[in-house]
Amino acid sequence: MNDSTWTLIAGDFTPQPPEYGSIGIPNITNLPGPRKGAAGWYDSLRQELWLFGGDGNGRGTSLGT
Repeated sequence: MNDSTWTLIAGDFTPQPPEYGSIGIPNITNLPGPRKGAAGWYDSLRQELWLFGGDGNGRGTSLGT
């Protein structure tokens, strides 16, 4: 069924400040910040999500609105 409703699969209902870590070093604590106005595309062959642009907060603790 496609009713255009978001479903939380995992994570927090409350937005968290982003944690980007160090470039090229994977870490389980890395967390992308919330985005709005972004465009996304899912590559089913590679099983990758591509997220382009959008407006979001940086390293600060303010989550904005």
